Amino acid sequence: MDEIFKEGITEVIVTSVSKSGEPNAAPMGVVRHGDRYFIRMFPNTTTLKNVGETGYLMANVTTDPLVYVISAFENLDSGYFVLENDLMVPRLTGAAAWVYCKCSVSEYVALEPISSAVIERIVPVFSRAFPAIIEATIVGTRLRYYKGNEGEKKIHEYESVVRKCGSPQELEAMKKLKEILNL
Repeated sequence: MDEIFKEGITEVIVTSVSKSGEPNAAPMGVVRHGDRYFIRMFPNTTTLKNVGETGYLMANVTTDPLVYVISAFENLDSGYFVLENDLMVPRLTGAAAWVYCKCSVSEYVALEPISSAVIERIVPVFSRAFPAIIEATIVGTRLRYYKGNEGEKKIHEYESVVRKCGSPQELEAMKKLKEILNL
């Protein structure tokens, strides 16, 4: 787990599945404090409902900014999901690593890692654009909580970082985010 979840919050795409077998994906932060892992999920979300029904989730590590943007607001199509061995919950097809967790739901979702895999080792290179996409997406999911156009201003600030530092993939993700949010 030390290689995948560092102390603090690690941004991942959580995949879950309903009792009827419908997969879902959403960006979330896995919080690690020592040997404890948990997620604070918003109430009335598909992910929380699925985890409550099945008791499991998959935390997927991906560097695809478009997956963060799309899964925050829309359902991913079935091509994004693949079942791993005999696990109940699918993982993302492009995940560099995944952690399959048993969950217990209270005021937060406590995670008990059961199995994990590192599929692709990535050389740690740093661009300010990817975190800007993550932050802009988070702001986008919370626009209704901002006064006036403060949230939109923040997104435009992150967009300037993406325009300055971003790869074509990150530029596409920012374009998609603005399209989804009608900005």
